[in-house]
Amino acid sequence: MEEIKSARRLLRSLNKEFDIDACQFFILNEHHEEDLSKAISFFKQGISIGLISEAGCPNVADPGQNLVEFAHQHHVKIIPHIGPNSILMTLMASGFNGQHFQFHGYLPNKQPMLGQKIKDIETESRQKNCTQLFIETPYRNDQLLQELIRACHPETRLCIAANLTGENEIIISQSLKKWKNASHSFHKQAAVFALYAH
Repeated sequence: MEEIKSARRLLRSLNKEFDIDACQFFILNEHHEEDLSKAISFFKQGISIGLISEAGCPNVADPGQNLVEFAHQHHVKIIPHIGPNSILMTLMASGFNGQHFQFHGYLPNKQPMLGQKIKDIETESRQKNCTQLFIETPYRNDQLLQELIRACHPETRLCIAANLTGENEIIISQSLKKWKNASHSFHKQAAVFALYAH
């Protein structure tokens, strides 16, 4: 899991009788390496492992790939469960092509790589009729929006979905020409970007 406190809260909300004190929790995020030695010990003892994501799906724009791959190598049964997933929810709400899409994760954060990457994914979207999804560190959301406005064709469409499932949820899908004149700020908000050039 990414945060122990929210994981405990989730488990308690799902089952008030759940014995949280009988569980061991391990943090798994960009600052903590996956400790597969502990996993093999659990596998050998027949102890179940749950992989919980903070706001998405394990192994889909979230940590977990190595642990799941390791479980397969040791013939451990994998049972996927899904809750709200910001990437799929953005795609569902965008009005863009949901039959053909690509998720890029984080785009480069420095020029000229960022500008070139944006032009590349816009071209791919237009040529392949493919929705392009990506995310950014929340404090750089507004800068990314300005770079998209600068680098892309004005008729290319952009959906930004922020704070999904939260009280301040906002989903806006419109052309970059309209985004240029918009006054919205997504600074320090959890957001997913979807680009569609058709």
